[in-house]
Amino acid sequence: MNIAARKVIPVIFFFVLIPLLANCTSARPTPAAALPTETAHPTTIVPTMTQTAVPTPTASPTTSPPTETATAVPTATATTSPTATAVATDTPWPTAVPPTAVSAAIPLSDLPNYAGQEVTVNGRVVAAANFANGFKFTLDDGSGQAVLLLWHNVYDDTWNAPQLNVGAAVRATGTVGQYEGEWQIAPDFGGDVQVTTPGGSFATPRTIGELAGHVGELAQISGAILRLEANSSGVKIFVGDDTGEIVVFVWRTVLDRIPNNVALGEVGTAVRVNGRVENYRSNLELVPALPYDVEVLP
Repeated sequence: MNIAARKVIPVIFFFVLIPLLANCTSARPTPAAALPTETAHPTTIVPTMTQTAVPTPTASPTTSPPTETATAVPTATATTSPTATAVATDTPWPTAVPPTAVSAAIPLSDLPNYAGQEVTVNGRVVAAANFANGFKFTLDDGSGQAVLLLWHNVYDDTWNAPQLNVGAAVRATGTVGQYEGEWQIAPDFGGDVQVTTPGGSFATPRTIGELAGHVGELAQISGAILRLEANSSGVKIFVGDDTGEIVVFVWRTVLDRIPNNVALGEVGTAVRVNGRVENYRSNLELVPALPYDVEVLP
């Protein structure tokens, strides 16, 4: 082949190849079309999830709380009203009872007319004594006298027992009876005895040396315990001062009720005693009638 032909062939080949390349380029849009499809896929999913999640929690709490609050308020109001009504209904009951019992006081001179019945009396204590099962207080109201009889259990239950002594003003409720010619009133409980004015022993303070001249009288002594002798019915406490010594005889029922009675067993304990001066088998004694007639001094 000559040189001119060799130069023409490449030129022809170039012009034939250019249209083929153009055809190949126009045939590739198919892969390019897939790109929009992949871009649209995530755009569709994201809005769908966001719109579904937001309204669900918002609607739930908004509805429930108002329903519970509205129900609780009227229930509490309805419970309070009947309670207030019940209290007001009970108020008049206790007011009417006490005046009836308080107004039942009668003169002591009228006790024979009420034998076996329960009455209320007023009086002043003019004498006090003890016996095996209790204590006796003689009351006087100006119209007559009667014995206020307190068994041990009643006396021990009486709040005013320390003030219940000679000179005390007393209001008592009990059953009317008679014993050995004396009219008496016997309360059933300590609360039936009220001391409206406190009393106390009217014993005259004396030295032990001068008691021999006052047998049968009330006297008060102060001294120290020298020794003690006990028996089944009572105890003999030997008390001395600068003028002498004397036996203070305390019945067992009185001894058991003396405040701080343990100290009475110690030599040297200082005491103050109110009692009646008695001569027993040629021996001088001072006999207290009530537990609070014996005082242990500091």
